[in-house]
Amino acid sequence: MAEKTKLAAIGEKNVMLIFKAMGVDVFPSSAPQEAEGWIRKLAKQGYGIIFITEEIAARLDPVIREYSYEFSPSIVVIPGLKERNNYAIRRLRQAIIKAVGADVIGGEVSE
Repeated sequence: MAEKTKLAAIGEKNVMLIFKAMGVDVFPSSAPQEAEGWIRKLAKQGYGIIFITEEIAARLDPVIREYSYEFSPSIVVIPGLKERNNYAIRRLRQAIIKAVGADVIGGEVSE
């Protein structure tokens, strides 16, 4: 029998309720330093996928880039409930370019 991939979510408390309802391990946080600590701890504990809200992820770009070169964990940036800053779309675009070697999304995304 295959081992289940451990899933975690880090972000604002109101967004984490959605993940908790789906059975994902949640780590509410709105402070970048605390969220960075959770990312590093969860990576060491063998989590395969870590969801993180866009607002926090944008402030942790160097950490997220560091893990983007690792097989595991995959850090997936998700939109939060606040104003969008396009960070999630930029990370998705970079992941697609890395996977397929071309920008298949196209169009402008403000930096």
